[in-house]
Amino acid sequence: MDGLLLDTERISHESWIQATEDLKAPIDESVFLKIIGMNTPTYRATLYELIGDQIDVDQLIAVASEVYYEKVDAGVPLKPGALACIEWLNAAGIPQSVATSSDQSLACNKLAQHDLVEHFHSIASGDQVSQGKPHPEIFQTAANRMEVPAEECLVFEDSRHGVIGAHAAGARVILVPDLAEHGPDTESLAYEIWDSLEQGPQRFATWRSA
Repeated sequence: MDGLLLDTERISHESWIQATEDLKAPIDESVFLKIIGMNTPTYRATLYELIGDQIDVDQLIAVASEVYYEKVDAGVPLKPGALACIEWLNAAGIPQSVATSSDQSLACNKLAQHDLVEHFHSIASGDQVSQGKPHPEIFQTAANRMEVPAEECLVFEDSRHGVIGAHAAGARVILVPDLAEHGPDTESLAYEIWDSLEQGPQRFATWRSA
């Protein structure tokens, strides 16, 4: 969802940077690129590991979260091609689910801004699983709710942790990069790599006619 359907990773990144400035903590912004795609417990543990000796991590998270929620409430933009993909798949009768590291209430809030909640079979969220991405649990959960084996699912992901988790679940992964950096290790796991979801409808039509 974040960084794929919604252009929220930039909002998140800006919130972390603003929090470090407010706390006068010179944390390298590359730290925050490493936690893209993680749920709250996972990114909290990662921040403790990476910068726990430099800053009060709990305070950093609290300040960044406050900034983030204010920005989200002001409105989150859709990523190019997201709505066209969702509508094409709905028209074709192909079920879709969200597998997001965001908590359920926050995920629904962001999706509801664009009236997207009703388009999805279910929303598997970071607070509904015991292990976050890159563990495959959230993708397995989403697939189970649709009563479809994960191996028969196509997962769209922008983050490194998401790509690794989706591949581990046995799904085919379409990588649509956003802020998170990728290299041969994650790119090699992708079934296809797209520049944008704007490629979706044409690719869907090609697959369907094949």
